Amino acid sequence: MKGKIISINISDEKKKPKRKLETGGYLIKNVGLEGDAYNKPPVRQISLISTELLTEQYHCPRVGKGELFIVGPGDFSETLTIEGIDISKISIGDIFQICSDAKIRITEKGMTCFKFCPWEKAENECPLPKHFLFAEVLESGTVSVGDEIKKT
Repeated sequence: MKGKIISINISDEKKKPKRKLETGGYLIKNVGLEGDAYNKPPVRQISLISTELLTEQYHCPRVGKGELFIVGPGDFSETLTIEGIDISKISIGDIFQICSDAKIRITEKGMTCFKFCPWEKAENECPLPKHFLFAEVLESGTVSVGDEIKKT
């Protein structure tokens, strides 16, 4: 099971939109992405979503149109946006290698909806539980857009 990193996202403050890192970032063991306000040790050090979530939201017939409903990398405050891996098949405890240095372990699966959800999906229809992951950083390392991420 392998894919690649599409976007690395960071925020200096919580409740502020994340911005994309153009040059890459550094994952710190037992901490998370260097400089990211959303690091929550011990088990929510980084978060991941799939581009499939973004595609699912974009093509949902119940979704309204306009800027409010267009989502992209970082819009769910995730640390890493990845593609090519079916997140719904990942289990808690799975370990992933990113490039040659960084290593992460999946600690939690799923996320509850925001208080204001523009998609207005019923709880059992929400894609966040199957496309959102939290992980801890087991080994520090530099990560960049385009890096391979694979299950070990």
